[in-house]
Amino acid sequence: MKQYFEEKRIRPDILTAAVYWSIIIMMVYSICGLRIYGDKGAGFLAGPLSVFYILYLIFVLAVQKSVWVMVRVRARRSQFLNAEANMKRSFRIFIISGIVVMAMLLIGSFFLSEKLFGSSRANFACIMVGITSLVLCIQGVLRGYLQGIGYTKPIVISDLLIAVISFVSGLFLSLLLYKYGLKVNDLFHISELSAVYGSAGMLLGILLGALGGLLQILISFTLRRAEIEGIVKEGAPRYLDNKNDVLISIRSIVLLYVSPALLVLVDQVFFVITHQKAETELDFQTLMGIYAGRAIPIIITCILLCCVPFIRPWNRVMARIERDEIEGARDRLDDLASTSLKLVIPVMIFVFVMAQTLEIALFGKDVEMSSMLIRIASPLIVFGAVAMFSSWLLNHMGKTILTTVCLALSWAVHVALLIAFTVLLKLGVYGLMLATLVSVIFYCLSSFFMLKKMLKYRFDFVKYFAKPLFAAAVAGFVIFLINKLFINLVGDILTLIICLVVFYFGYLFAMVFLGEFNRNSLRKIPFGFVYNGLVPRNSRDYYEE
Repeated sequence: MKQYFEEKRIRPDILTAAVYWSIIIMMVYSICGLRIYGDKGAGFLAGPLSVFYILYLIFVLAVQKSVWVMVRVRARRSQFLNAEANMKRSFRIFIISGIVVMAMLLIGSFFLSEKLFGSSRANFACIMVGITSLVLCIQGVLRGYLQGIGYTKPIVISDLLIAVISFVSGLFLSLLLYKYGLKVNDLFHISELSAVYGSAGMLLGILLGALGGLLQILISFTLRRAEIEGIVKEGAPRYLDNKNDVLISIRSIVLLYVSPALLVLVDQVFFVITHQKAETELDFQTLMGIYAGRAIPIIITCILLCCVPFIRPWNRVMARIERDEIEGARDRLDDLASTSLKLVIPVMIFVFVMAQTLEIALFGKDVEMSSMLIRIASPLIVFGAVAMFSSWLLNHMGKTILTTVCLALSWAVHVALLIAFTVLLKLGVYGLMLATLVSVIFYCLSSFFMLKKMLKYRFDFVKYFAKPLFAAAVAGFVIFLINKLFINLVGDILTLIICLVVFYFGYLFAMVFLGEFNRNSLRKIPFGFVYNGLVPRNSRDYYEE
């Protein structure tokens, strides 16, 4: 009997990394786009763009995971006929879902833009997202089916293709339409139309990226149709009691997948609703552009860049758990906690200290509110990265109910803090970021606590958290002084580079002084050999004992 194509598969850590890199590209796309159309343009995009990410996370990633699970369960018994029948059912269901979502967004675009997003000028963005939903709705089904059969290369290509096409075409269209919008500004004597046109170019780029992803996955599926039909025909007979468990599977993971994008959307809608009558002169677009266009992309990019190097160790921990090697899983987790926190914590401190300079380097100018938001959100780099690992591991362990409970409690905390910070304390946009910070910390600690209990893992707080935090704080204080002295002398870009180099070597020196790096560790660190003379030759690491 013909077997499904295990040899066509690529490593699961590469699949995960491709998704993370595509999101990083989209965040860089948002940063570059803001340099074209400004804070106000990013504000017009904030709500519709969050809706797009929610649709992408549901229709593409969550559906792909659910269909993949369905196919894999049946592939183990060679029930490919049942898997194909369920795929076709799911295909019809999500086509209808895409049409319904598109109709709702097209019909409700004026209401959404004016009442929930703060400006009627965002209605075109809502229409564009509605059209994009129709392009996305079937991609997850086809991707999940191909992945389940064994073809994983098209999935990696699709993720990166969507991001790259969106980035390249979107920046070109944004720049073109923004320049056209400047002429329209002069014609109608309205200052914000250029921002509207520029932001529309970004969404047009995303639509082209989604179309590119759809064409690529359709071509990949068509080219492999004959091989897939051969596998299906030689499989086991179709069972009459075949149930389509895709919808059941997606219900258990959808909240986990959409929560990051939904968080930004809820924050914006809540802020607009609670402040629309009280402060009619408030510029919602500029505020949301600063919040969702400056602070959020920088923090998300930092979180994902800190996660990417450790995706393979995540899989190693999971591999031990799958083999019921709990002691081995604890050792792997201990090693992962040690190495990852030594990277993530200094990144948090560096972003906190250099927020203003970093913002000038990225956006060309500094906005005081944005710098403060980045500083408030900087702990998310640590807690967000740990939360992503905990979520990933719990999800792969099949603990969906546990994850959903932690998420539901975190959402309750978030809503309560939104009311407290923005309505009662009147902290404005700062209240949104504080509520997000506390709710993510709550979810991180609760999910990691559950993970510790299941693996009976003991986390060494002083060794893995306090010492790197102290070393990073010392190095951070040094670059704080350097930044104050050099920023007006050599410029922001050169100051940022100088501070980065000083911080890197200062942090390494502090960690060596605290005894956290031995000679073997320093060999694996770029330029770590500089400190070999400070480390005793007979020093040994915990894992070498």
